[in-house]
Amino acid sequence: MEEAKHLAGQDWYKRYGLTVSAISVRNPLSNSEIDEYMNRLPKEISKTRREVIRFALSSVGRVPYYWGGKADAPDYIGNDFGILISPDKKGRILKGLDCSGWINWVYWSATGKRLPYESTSGLALCGTAISRERLQPGDIILRTGEDAHVLMFLEWTEDGKIRCIHESSTNINNVTIAVRDANWPYYRKLIE
Repeated sequence: MEEAKHLAGQDWYKRYGLTVSAISVRNPLSNSEIDEYMNRLPKEISKTRREVIRFALSSVGRVPYYWGGKADAPDYIGNDFGILISPDKKGRILKGLDCSGWINWVYWSATGKRLPYESTSGLALCGTAISRERLQPGDIILRTGEDAHVLMFLEWTEDGKIRCIHESSTNINNVTIAVRDANWPYYRKLIE
């Protein structure tokens, strides 16, 4: 008990470079919020795509961002997301996934099969190249290089932007839903 009081009483920012916001857990989507997104999906998309999107939506706010983080197992059991581990290169200390690790984990969890690559540059080689206009829920959008990132397409907004689900390394540090222009070099279809 004394050790816990000692840890709680420390200046975590001064001593460890951490703020409370850096280790907070985000609010996951409620079942009704997930159902609202699912009801907006095109009726003709496959059952597999629906399962990928439902699983991705269920992870919003539940999987911390961790640079280089990859899944040890499909689903949540066996991954220990959120436990304290050694800091990544930006000082994040909760076990989680990076953006490409999250994509692979979602597909693995929803389909039972791992993708052949786990890095962003590797994901740019997966599946089939498609045009931006042909994006469907569950397809991925990538940019490689120094500012590499990968998003999962959810839907088009009324003004033609992309609503996506992704593991965010910004101040959110968790899976989130965002709206982006995402005029990036790679659009990939991984499933029918």
